[in-house]
Amino acid sequence: MTPPPTLLVCALCKFPAAEAGVDGTTGGQYLLDQLREQLSEGIALQPVRCMAACDRACNAALTAPGKLTFILNGLSPHQSAPELAEFCRQYAEAESGKVPYGLRSPAIKQATAYVLPALVAEPPAIEVAG
Repeated sequence: MTPPPTLLVCALCKFPAAEAGVDGTTGGQYLLDQLREQLSEGIALQPVRCMAACDRACNAALTAPGKLTFILNGLSPHQSAPELAEFCRQYAEAESGKVPYGLRSPAIKQATAYVLPALVAEPPAIEVAG
């Protein structure tokens, strides 16, 4: 059985300057808490300690075996959870993970920093001429 899509979210991301923090909670942790309430079954949520894009917080990545990987940044801890949860649902339903651009919410379109090709289980053999 293929593992479910995984949404990785940086738990250490700070709140953007334009957004007020919540009782000493990081922006990333706040976003994670919101996502726990909104993600549908079949999506694994995994906190990570750092995604090395602190100047573009909050950061997340959505990945699954045999599917594209989406790297997202600039997510609002207060406002992104519903759109991100919907995008995860769309991604899970898309065979290759390619959610049509027109179906993505404006927040997801803006937050998409990179789209990486699906990783293969074993790299292809490369012949070296000798």
